[in-house]
Amino acid sequence: MRLPVRGQPLHTRHLTLEMRCGGDGLVHVWGEGIDLRKASFVPMVDELQTAGIIHHMTLDARVHPETRVLESLETDQRAVAVEPSEMTRGECCRDPASNLQSLVGRTFDAEFKAELGRAFGGPRGCSHLLTLFHLAVSALPLAFDFEEQQRAKSGVERRPGELLFRRAVFVDGFCPDDGELQLAISLMDYHSAPVAGAEDRYALLARQHEVRVLAEIAVADVSFTSIHAAERERSAATLTEAGWEDRGAWLADLVGRPVIPGLGKELRRRFEARPEAAYGFLDACLQLAPGFVQCTPALADRIFDPLVASAAKGKLSKVPHFLTRGGGANSCYMWREEGPLVQVWIRSDT
Repeated sequence: MRLPVRGQPLHTRHLTLEMRCGGDGLVHVWGEGIDLRKASFVPMVDELQTAGIIHHMTLDARVHPETRVLESLETDQRAVAVEPSEMTRGECCRDPASNLQSLVGRTFDAEFKAELGRAFGGPRGCSHLLTLFHLAVSALPLAFDFEEQQRAKSGVERRPGELLFRRAVFVDGFCPDDGELQLAISLMDYHSAPVAGAEDRYALLARQHEVRVLAEIAVADVSFTSIHAAERERSAATLTEAGWEDRGAWLADLVGRPVIPGLGKELRRRFEARPEAAYGFLDACLQLAPGFVQCTPALADRIFDPLVASAAKGKLSKVPHFLTRGGGANSCYMWREEGPLVQVWIRSDT
């Protein structure tokens, strides 16, 4: 399935997750999340956040391959939305990262997602680091299952450092000339066969699963005007013959529905109990709402353009008030209700 995108590039979100065989008997998990804004600028606390890398998050974890217990965890937030300043009273987006340490010692199972939400959701953490961690919580149990099946089937031992699994997700936003917003989502899962048993490099392809989604959104009422989806699965044996399966019917009734709020809850309701959608398809679709949110700041020029035209005619208009704020109350730690940013916001409104 090709993604016929068009128009001005706005934003790219890239999420990557890797599992490798560690020489210490554990599985090493590396995750990285990057948000790259490609147009415009938005105000963030006491400066303008311009185009470029606006978020860069990583996680480095060690997981026991048999018990699936999280043995250790390190995180890094190289680029964040809010750095410490006088206005933030010295606080920044990195401050709540230590809350994630409460998850060390827990098993990657059905309860892990709820524990993650309690430890780091909403005003308790960073929404962007949380997104990366949610990717791991979703992908790792199924990746471990597949690796166990391979080990039982082949009997071949992995070498230290050998790649077991990689998931890559791309969310790209575009602004076509017709004024709508396009979101193109690609999710790719790759399971590697043991290097010692592979006859050539293509034989390393034990399993590849891909999902592609293309959605068009009317910015005026934030609703879907069209949505298309497809997926395919292939291995070294089926590399040249596996085709794409159309999944548009699974999402067709979303047309006319608002992107926010509540889309994630609706997608989980309809897909979490469906085995055919459990591996990757749901995770790709869950990127629609956050992808839209990340793209909206890059649409600011569409609001500024008519203001410029008005000024040229001698009619001065102020920048809309919502564009002068950097976030919503309780959307993350820095925008918690009792935090310094919301207090500044409240004072500016009164």
